[in-house]
Amino acid sequence: MKKHLLKFMIGGAMFFFLLAGAASAQNVITGKVFPAGMRTPMRDVAVKVQNSNAQAVFTDGDGVFKLEVSSLPVTLEFTRDGYEKQNIVVKKATDIVVYMTAAKITNDYGKAVGVRVSLNPESRDGILMLSSDDKRFKYWFDNRVYLDGAAYFGDNTYQGKDNKIGNGVNIRRMRFALKTILWGHWGGEIDFDFAYNEVDIKDAFIRYIGENWQLKAGNFKEPFSMEVTTTSRYLTFIERPMVTKMDPSRHIGISYRRFGHKYFFEGGLFSSEIANDLMQDQNKKQGTSSGWSATGRAAWAAIKKENMVLHFGASASYRTPKIPELGDPVNSFRFSTRAETSINRKKYIDTDFIEDSKSSFIYNLELAYAVNNFKIGGEYFSAKITRDAGKVPEGEDKPELNGFFVYGAWVITNGDYYYNMAEAEFSQINFRNNRKGAFEVAARYTFIDANSFKEGSDIPYIQGGSSEAYTLGLNYYVNYNVKFMLSYSYVNNDRWANGKGKYPTWDVDSNGNDITPTGQGGIDFGMLQARIEIDF
Repeated sequence: MKKHLLKFMIGGAMFFFLLAGAASAQNVITGKVFPAGMRTPMRDVAVKVQNSNAQAVFTDGDGVFKLEVSSLPVTLEFTRDGYEKQNIVVKKATDIVVYMTAAKITNDYGKAVGVRVSLNPESRDGILMLSSDDKRFKYWFDNRVYLDGAAYFGDNTYQGKDNKIGNGVNIRRMRFALKTILWGHWGGEIDFDFAYNEVDIKDAFIRYIGENWQLKAGNFKEPFSMEVTTTSRYLTFIERPMVTKMDPSRHIGISYRRFGHKYFFEGGLFSSEIANDLMQDQNKKQGTSSGWSATGRAAWAAIKKENMVLHFGASASYRTPKIPELGDPVNSFRFSTRAETSINRKKYIDTDFIEDSKSSFIYNLELAYAVNNFKIGGEYFSAKITRDAGKVPEGEDKPELNGFFVYGAWVITNGDYYYNMAEAEFSQINFRNNRKGAFEVAARYTFIDANSFKEGSDIPYIQGGSSEAYTLGLNYYVNYNVKFMLSYSYVNNDRWANGKGKYPTWDVDSNGNDITPTGQGGIDFGMLQARIEIDF
């Protein structure tokens, strides 16, 4: 009897403790903590029972906490530096949501700060980024320094003058850019270039970002040509093809972009460049209008796989003359370019001002194919200008410029090409092994014709010049941030590519008659260029 009673008492005690343990295990409070008015998880918030000596628990990177309590209801205390202490009464074990109110601090203007968000610093492929846990707030840099050097070869002596080109080195780009995303959808960017001891505003815009679309306003590149819109960080060659100088470049405007798995479109309306003093004087003294343009670009990836893409693209722009600098003729267009080099500043291709112009229409066609570590492509450009027929000689009212380039490139070690549909362009190469660099070889041919002829005439009435360039390049990508580039180019100019007559391109006799053999006029030269680049 006593033996059975003892077993009964022991069993009862065990059952009691099991019930107590079960009851204790049920008093588990979990929850998430956010800043007031936001859904950004707060980490490192201390959570404990009010007036308890027990050790606090802390929220993790997702703002989540878990706390066991002996009885309910209970008052929990939430504390974190920079925020007011929160006391929350919890009546039953459940998930709760807590919002922390920022402690009263003021900004530089004396106003109480309404929203404070903790940012996490991180280096992403060498780019410094600060972002909130929920990625709704991001700030990052886009800085670049390019050190270029070039040597030129060729003998171009005409009319007793040797058109020498000086060798040299220079800082090609020294860019400082800051970009941001605010509240998950709003974005902005400022971008300055300090090369050549000058301050040049590049990008300055505001944008609203949707899931697969964006609306942008400010100063930025008009959507025209893959080669032009691709950032210089990702260019295969040291300089863009000279034919791309037909592109519209940067202007103040507004654009809408939309993209999907295989398509891309961006179009917008644009006005003038960011006005300098001379342009403002033109408007002030002569009432010159800024001009406007409508520009759009569309692309379709007929094949889009992980390591293969076939890209078709087209761009078009209708333009009226932009506001010129004071002293330059109004209602005019001008196209000029250097010979795919920055050290030699001579612009052999130069139409000068094409006056009495009413409008121009520029279009572009793109084709590119890439598979793994090999890509080929090319683009065609054409610019048609409409002039006031009543103010120019007969047959000179519709000058036209055109040109194209084709290229091929091969990452021969440790890399593949990456295509970004959101921009409809090739961006940074993919390293197969991040601890090794990658070598790339490339070749390109460029042609541009800025001459316009009347029917039956062999002398152009627009003598902008014609040129072709053959380029071979070798690149070494040390990592995602450092790149060495080396290239050799041969440039063949025609006799009209003389920089508006600054550089003699044929010989004459004592009577001024052209005595240069057919096909031998023009300034031709070779150039060896090198670049050291860092992006951070």
